[in-house]
Amino acid sequence: MRSTIVATILAISSLVAVPAFAAPAQGNVPAKTQRAEGQGDKGKHFPMPAAEFQAKVNARQTKARARMEEKAAQLPADQAKELRERFDATIAKVNAEVAKAVADGTVTKEEAQAVRAASPHHGKHARHGKKGGKKGNGEKK
Repeated sequence: MRSTIVATILAISSLVAVPAFAAPAQGNVPAKTQRAEGQGDKGKHFPMPAAEFQAKVNARQTKARARMEEKAAQLPADQAKELRERFDATIAKVNAEVAKAVADGTVTKEEAQAVRAASPHHGKHARHGKKGGKKGNGEKK
């Protein structure tokens, strides 16, 4: 009696587990990416769909514009105008690189690095030369 119950449970569990290992249908499968479940890459997965990359760039530009406007509000009018002009010129350079990157519908890591290089403050390494950081100007605190 016990062996039939165990056999039945094993049979049912194998019916549930086997489809999980089956290959997905070849119908509407998106392009293969380097995305693995549980990896903490902070959203940097390449190759990336162009629409997703464009959305990320637009979100960063929106945040940057808000920070720039906060700083411009504290400046005299002529300096604020100059700051906005420099910002818009930089955004235009970045958008030109983004247009090149998204032209084929997929953004590779190298194309994303070219977009990042078009920005004067690219990535987390922008603060290395500033005072007060761990890798600052070499002064001891």
